[in-house]
Amino acid sequence: MLKLKSQVWTNADGKRFVVLPEDDLARIAELLEDRGLSRILKEAKRTDTGTASIPFAEVKRQLATRRRNKSTSRT
Repeated sequence: MLKLKSQVWTNADGKRFVVLPEDDLARIAELLEDRGLSRILKEAKRTDTGTASIPFAEVKRQLATRRRNKSTSRT
């Protein structure tokens, strides 16, 4: 369980705010990002069709070819 050093402040209008140290906020943001990435990975695994995939080296080669083609068409 994440331990936070939070404080609850109340302004003159009676509205309440939670104040966190910057380190705690950074840890919360990191945990939320990890959770989101985990959800994306689980969904990708769930929807994987089992068909053959393209090797990463081939993807890089294709992207490099597209970049070269774009840069030569601009000149």
